[in-house]
Amino acid sequence: MQLLIATFNQGKLEDYQAFCKDWGIKAVNLKDIGADEEFEEKFGTFEENAAAKAEFYAKLSHLPTLADDSGIEIPYYGMEPGVKTKRWAGNEVSGHSYFDFILQKVKQMPENQRQGQMRAVLALRINGETHLAEGVVKGRFTDKVYDKSFTPDYPWDSIFVLEENGKYYEELNLEENLKYNHRRIAFEKLKPFLIK
Repeated sequence: MQLLIATFNQGKLEDYQAFCKDWGIKAVNLKDIGADEEFEEKFGTFEENAAAKAEFYAKLSHLPTLADDSGIEIPYYGMEPGVKTKRWAGNEVSGHSYFDFILQKVKQMPENQRQGQMRAVLALRINGETHLAEGVVKGRFTDKVYDKSFTPDYPWDSIFVLEENGKYYEELNLEENLKYNHRRIAFEKLKPFLIK
């Protein structure tokens, strides 16, 4: 079976390719089908963005399609940044400037109210139907940075400490990263629709 992974993000793509390999599914990427049009995530929830993206690329490719939307949710900030996780400081702010911005937001939170979560919503478009699944990893934020040479695409990993084992997300080994990967948690829930 071929499954189109609807993302241009190389890190996400590699994750999903690994998940698919475990189940004997061939992961196809957008470049494989000649797609260069990026879907605009314009909705206010992860669910709406993921479902619309899956439907968009399924129509384009005529293949079963997996899309996601994910981000950080912080109760202290009313579950923001949510769908704005990459642009919480505005569209023009990125890299180290964005990291400085989110670090300041963490410092403004009282020590006992720094809980939050990484949440991913996956949408699988298959046989004319869309199936949604959610993966959540809970933890807390800290202003004590684990590694200042963070990966620009994932600045939160250096300040997010997992609830379950007390480790920074950035310091997880391969086995732990698989266990606490919010996308994998959601992907597992879609297995009944993929393996028949």
